[in-house]
Amino acid sequence: MTTRTENDALIDALTEAQLSEQLTPGNVYAFKLRDRVETIDLRDPDETRPARKKGTVRVDDLASFVHYYAKHCDEASEVYVDIDSGRVTAVLDAHEGNMDVAGDADGVPAARWGEHRLVLTMAQTDKWKRWVGIDRKMLLQEQFADFIDDNREDIRVPQPAEMLELVQHFQAQTKVTFNSASVLANGNRRLVFTEETTAGAGAKQQLEVPSTLELGIAPFEDVDPYVVHARFRYRISGGDLLMGVWLDNAVDVRRDAVRTVVNRLQEELGVVVMRGTPA
Repeated sequence: MTTRTENDALIDALTEAQLSEQLTPGNVYAFKLRDRVETIDLRDPDETRPARKKGTVRVDDLASFVHYYAKHCDEASEVYVDIDSGRVTAVLDAHEGNMDVAGDADGVPAARWGEHRLVLTMAQTDKWKRWVGIDRKMLLQEQFADFIDDNREDIRVPQPAEMLELVQHFQAQTKVTFNSASVLANGNRRLVFTEETTAGAGAKQQLEVPSTLELGIAPFEDVDPYVVHARFRYRISGGDLLMGVWLDNAVDVRRDAVRTVVNRLQEELGVVVMRGTPA
Protein backbone atom coordinates (compact mmCIF):
# COMPACT_ATOMS: atom_id res chain seq x y z
CA MET A 1 0.00 0.00 0.00
CA THR A 2 1.44 3.39 -1.03
CA THR A 3 1.58 6.04 1.68
CA ARG A 4 0.46 9.47 0.58
CA THR A 5 2.01 12.57 2.10
CA GLU A 6 0.72 16.09 2.55
CA ASN A 7 2.91 17.12 -0.40
CA ASP A 8 1.23 14.52 -2.61
CA ALA A 9 -2.20 15.81 -1.71
CA LEU A 10 -1.11 19.40 -2.33
CA ILE A 11 0.33 18.55 -5.71
CA ASP A 12 -2.85 16.73 -6.74
CA ALA A 13 -4.98 19.71 -5.75
CA LEU A 14 -2.77 22.21 -7.52
CA THR A 15 -2.54 20.04 -10.63
CA GLU A 16 -6.32 19.79 -10.89
CA ALA A 17 -6.52 23.57 -10.56
CA GLN A 18 -3.81 23.89 -13.26
CA LEU A 19 -1.65 25.94 -10.89
CA SER A 20 1.39 23.64 -10.80
CA GLU A 21 4.06 22.64 -13.30
CA GLN A 22 6.43 19.67 -13.34
CA LEU A 23 10.02 20.82 -13.43
CA THR A 24 11.40 17.31 -13.07
CA PRO A 25 8.63 14.77 -13.78
CA GLY A 26 7.73 12.89 -10.65
CA ASN A 27 10.28 14.75 -8.56
CA VAL A 28 10.25 18.56 -8.67
CA TYR A 29 7.14 20.73 -9.00
CA ALA A 30 6.52 24.48 -9.05
CA PHE A 31 3.26 26.18 -8.11
CA LYS A 32 2.03 29.75 -8.04
CA LEU A 33 0.94 31.60 -4.95
CA ARG A 34 -0.43 35.10 -4.84
CA ASP A 35 2.94 36.83 -4.48
CA ARG A 36 5.54 34.18 -5.30
CA VAL A 37 6.36 30.82 -6.85
CA GLU A 38 7.22 27.87 -4.60
CA THR A 39 8.79 24.52 -5.43
CA ILE A 40 8.38 21.06 -3.96
CA ASP A 41 11.22 18.56 -4.30
CA LEU A 42 10.15 14.95 -3.68
CA ARG A 43 13.63 13.48 -4.25
CA ASP A 44 15.41 11.74 -1.42
CA PRO A 45 18.23 14.10 -0.37
CA ASP A 46 20.58 11.14 0.02
CA GLU A 47 20.02 10.08 -3.58
CA THR A 48 20.19 13.40 -5.39
CA ARG A 49 23.08 14.20 -7.72
CA PRO A 50 23.89 17.33 -9.72
CA ALA A 51 21.68 17.52 -12.78
CA ARG A 52 24.71 18.37 -14.96
CA LYS A 53 28.43 19.00 -14.82
CA LYS A 54 29.55 22.59 -14.44
CA GLY A 55 32.49 24.60 -13.19
CA THR A 56 35.95 25.53 -14.45
CA VAL A 57 38.97 23.31 -13.87
CA ARG A 58 42.38 25.02 -14.24
CA VAL A 59 45.52 23.03 -15.01
CA ASP A 60 49.16 24.01 -15.49
CA ASP A 61 50.54 21.42 -17.89
CA LEU A 62 49.69 19.62 -21.10
CA ALA A 63 49.42 16.15 -19.55
CA SER A 64 46.78 17.29 -17.04
CA PHE A 65 44.76 18.97 -19.78
CA VAL A 66 44.82 15.85 -21.95
CA HIS A 67 43.80 13.62 -19.04
CA TYR A 68 40.83 15.72 -17.90
CA TYR A 69 39.61 16.48 -21.42
CA ALA A 70 39.67 12.80 -22.45
CA LYS A 71 37.67 11.90 -19.33
CA HIS A 72 34.87 14.45 -19.78
CA CYS A 73 34.64 15.37 -23.47
CA ASP A 74 32.05 14.28 -26.02
CA GLU A 75 31.56 14.82 -29.76
CA ALA A 76 30.34 18.40 -29.27
CA SER A 77 33.17 19.57 -26.97
CA GLU A 78 35.20 22.51 -28.30
CA VAL A 79 38.75 23.80 -27.69
CA TYR A 80 40.03 27.37 -28.18
CA VAL A 81 43.44 29.01 -27.85
CA ASP A 82 44.45 32.61 -27.24
CA ILE A 83 47.92 32.75 -28.77
CA ASP A 84 48.97 35.99 -27.08
CA SER A 85 48.07 34.94 -23.54
CA GLY A 86 49.07 31.28 -23.94
CA ARG A 87 45.69 30.13 -22.63
CA VAL A 88 43.78 27.09 -23.93
CA THR A 89 40.10 26.76 -23.04
CA ALA A 90 37.94 23.70 -23.58
CA VAL A 91 34.14 23.99 -23.43
CA LEU A 92 33.21 20.42 -22.57
CA ASP A 93 29.44 20.96 -22.74
CA ALA A 94 29.42 23.14 -25.85
CA HIS A 95 26.34 23.45 -28.06
CA GLU A 96 25.71 20.42 -30.23
CA GLY A 97 26.09 20.84 -33.97
CA ASN A 98 24.00 19.86 -36.98
CA MET A 99 23.57 16.20 -36.14
CA ASP A 100 20.77 13.93 -35.08
CA VAL A 101 20.24 14.20 -31.36
CA ALA A 102 18.76 11.32 -29.39
CA GLY A 103 15.14 12.07 -28.67
CA ASP A 104 14.93 14.84 -31.25
CA ALA A 105 13.11 13.55 -34.28
CA ASP A 106 13.72 16.75 -36.26
CA GLY A 107 17.47 16.63 -35.77
CA VAL A 108 17.55 20.18 -34.39
CA PRO A 109 20.94 21.01 -32.79
CA ALA A 110 20.64 21.06 -29.01
CA ALA A 111 21.77 24.11 -27.07
CA ARG A 112 23.79 23.32 -23.97
CA TRP A 113 24.98 25.32 -21.01
CA GLY A 114 28.68 25.81 -21.83
CA GLU A 115 29.47 25.91 -18.12
CA HIS A 116 31.80 22.92 -17.80
CA ARG A 117 35.20 24.23 -18.82
CA LEU A 118 38.85 23.26 -18.73
CA VAL A 119 41.56 25.93 -18.86
CA LEU A 120 45.29 25.44 -19.46
CA THR A 121 47.43 28.46 -18.64
CA MET A 122 50.89 27.59 -19.90
CA ALA A 123 53.40 27.99 -17.07
CA GLN A 124 56.46 30.05 -17.97
CA THR A 125 59.83 28.61 -16.98
CA ASP A 126 61.94 30.37 -14.36
CA LYS A 127 64.68 30.90 -16.93
CA TRP A 128 62.31 32.61 -19.32
CA LYS A 129 60.95 34.86 -16.56
CA ARG A 130 64.47 35.86 -15.50
CA TRP A 131 65.61 36.94 -18.97
CA VAL A 132 62.34 38.63 -19.87
CA GLY A 133 62.50 40.35 -16.50
CA ILE A 134 65.70 42.25 -17.45
CA ASP A 135 64.77 42.84 -21.09
CA ARG A 136 65.51 46.48 -22.01
CA LYS A 137 66.54 47.42 -18.48
CA MET A 138 69.88 49.07 -17.83
CA LEU A 139 71.75 47.65 -14.83
CA LEU A 140 74.83 48.81 -13.03
CA GLN A 141 78.02 47.01 -14.05
CA GLU A 142 78.21 44.84 -10.94
CA GLN A 143 74.50 43.91 -11.06
CA PHE A 144 74.76 42.96 -14.71
CA ALA A 145 77.89 40.88 -14.12
CA ASP A 146 76.16 38.98 -11.31
CA PHE A 147 73.13 38.28 -13.51
CA ILE A 148 75.26 36.95 -16.36
CA ASP A 149 77.25 34.84 -13.92
CA ASP A 150 74.08 33.32 -12.41
CA ASN A 151 72.53 32.58 -15.80
CA ARG A 152 75.50 31.88 -18.06
CA GLU A 153 74.38 28.27 -18.61
CA ASP A 154 71.55 29.68 -20.75
CA ILE A 155 74.05 31.37 -23.10
CA ARG A 156 75.08 29.40 -26.18
CA VAL A 157 77.11 32.08 -27.94
CA PRO A 158 79.70 33.18 -26.80
CA GLN A 159 80.88 29.98 -25.15
CA PRO A 160 80.33 29.69 -21.36
CA ALA A 161 84.09 29.88 -20.72
CA GLU A 162 84.29 33.19 -22.59
CA MET A 163 81.31 34.57 -20.71
CA LEU A 164 82.80 33.52 -17.38
CA GLU A 165 86.07 35.27 -18.22
CA LEU A 166 84.17 38.40 -19.23
CA VAL A 167 82.08 38.38 -16.07
CA GLN A 168 85.11 37.90 -13.85
CA HIS A 169 86.79 40.80 -15.59
CA PHE A 170 83.76 43.01 -14.96
CA GLN A 171 83.52 41.95 -11.36
CA ALA A 172 87.18 42.77 -10.85
CA GLN A 173 86.89 46.28 -12.32
CA THR A 174 84.89 47.85 -9.52
CA LYS A 175 87.07 50.90 -8.99
CA VAL A 176 87.29 52.24 -12.51
CA THR A 177 85.95 55.16 -14.49
CA PHE A 178 84.59 54.32 -17.93
CA ASN A 179 85.50 56.92 -20.53
CA SER A 180 84.14 55.78 -23.89
CA ALA A 181 82.96 52.93 -26.07
CA SER A 182 83.60 52.22 -29.73
CA VAL A 183 82.32 49.66 -32.23
CA LEU A 184 84.89 47.29 -33.70
CA ALA A 185 84.92 45.81 -37.20
CA ASN A 186 83.55 42.49 -35.91
CA GLY A 187 80.59 44.22 -34.28
CA ASN A 188 81.88 43.92 -30.72
CA ARG A 189 82.32 46.92 -28.44
CA ARG A 190 85.58 48.23 -27.02
CA LEU A 191 85.17 49.90 -23.65
CA VAL A 192 87.86 52.30 -22.50
CA PHE A 193 88.22 52.78 -18.74
CA THR A 194 90.67 54.28 -16.26
CA GLU A 195 91.59 52.26 -13.19
CA GLU A 196 91.77 54.22 -9.96
CA THR A 197 95.14 54.27 -8.20
CA THR A 198 96.36 55.75 -4.95
CA ALA A 199 98.98 57.77 -6.88
CA GLY A 200 96.33 59.81 -8.58
CA ALA A 201 96.37 59.46 -12.38
CA GLY A 202 95.34 55.97 -13.38
CA ALA A 203 96.33 54.05 -16.44
CA LYS A 204 93.79 53.63 -19.23
CA GLN A 205 92.78 50.13 -20.21
CA GLN A 206 90.52 48.53 -22.79
CA LEU A 207 87.97 45.74 -22.62
CA GLU A 208 86.29 44.06 -25.59
CA VAL A 209 82.78 42.75 -25.06
CA PRO A 210 80.47 40.95 -27.53
CA SER A 211 77.65 42.88 -29.16
CA THR A 212 75.19 39.97 -29.22
CA LEU A 213 74.23 36.87 -27.28
CA GLU A 214 72.50 33.69 -28.35
CA LEU A 215 70.38 32.14 -25.62
CA GLY A 216 68.82 28.69 -25.37
CA ILE A 217 65.69 28.93 -23.18
CA ALA A 218 62.21 27.42 -23.19
CA PRO A 219 59.26 29.79 -22.69
CA PHE A 220 57.03 27.07 -21.19
CA GLU A 221 57.43 23.84 -19.26
CA ASP A 222 55.99 21.72 -22.08
CA VAL A 223 58.38 22.79 -24.89
CA ASP A 224 62.05 22.39 -25.71
CA PRO A 225 64.47 25.34 -25.51
CA TYR A 226 64.34 27.90 -28.33
CA VAL A 227 67.13 30.08 -29.71
CA VAL A 228 66.60 33.63 -28.47
CA HIS A 229 68.77 36.40 -29.90
CA ALA A 230 69.81 39.26 -27.66
CA ARG A 231 71.89 42.42 -27.99
CA PHE A 232 74.18 43.96 -25.41
CA ARG A 233 73.49 47.62 -24.71
CA TYR A 234 75.89 49.98 -22.91
CA ARG A 235 75.62 53.45 -21.50
CA ILE A 236 78.33 55.48 -19.77
CA SER A 237 76.87 57.90 -17.26
CA GLY A 238 79.12 59.98 -15.03
CA GLY A 239 81.93 57.47 -15.34
CA ASP A 240 79.64 54.55 -14.42
CA LEU A 241 78.91 51.78 -16.89
CA LEU A 242 75.29 50.71 -17.32
CA MET A 243 74.59 47.50 -19.23
CA GLY A 244 71.49 45.76 -20.49
CA VAL A 245 70.11 43.07 -22.78
CA TRP A 246 67.62 43.63 -25.59
CA LEU A 247 65.77 40.41 -26.52
CA ASP A 248 65.10 40.55 -30.26
CA ASN A 249 62.70 37.69 -30.95
CA ALA A 250 61.20 36.85 -27.55
CA VAL A 251 57.62 37.66 -28.61
CA ASP A 252 57.84 35.51 -31.75
CA VAL A 253 59.44 32.66 -29.79
CA ARG A 254 56.70 32.74 -27.16
CA ARG A 255 53.92 32.69 -29.77
CA ASP A 256 55.59 29.83 -31.64
CA ALA A 257 55.90 27.88 -28.36
CA VAL A 258 52.14 28.28 -27.81
CA ARG A 259 51.50 26.93 -31.31
CA THR A 260 53.79 23.98 -30.54
CA VAL A 261 51.69 23.08 -27.48
CA VAL A 262 48.49 23.47 -29.51
CA ASN A 263 49.81 21.13 -32.22
CA ARG A 264 50.58 18.50 -29.59
CA LEU A 265 47.07 18.88 -28.18
CA GLN A 266 45.53 18.37 -31.60
CA GLU A 267 47.62 15.26 -32.20
CA GLU A 268 46.98 13.67 -28.80
CA LEU A 269 43.27 14.48 -28.57
CA GLY A 270 42.32 14.35 -32.26
CA VAL A 271 40.55 17.72 -32.07
CA VAL A 272 40.74 21.02 -33.91
CA VAL A 273 41.86 23.86 -31.66
CA MET A 274 40.22 27.11 -32.73
CA ARG A 275 41.85 30.52 -32.41
CA GLY A 276 39.97 32.80 -30.05
CA THR A 277 38.16 32.86 -26.72
CA PRO A 278 34.77 31.22 -26.08
CA ALA A 279 31.93 33.44 -24.91
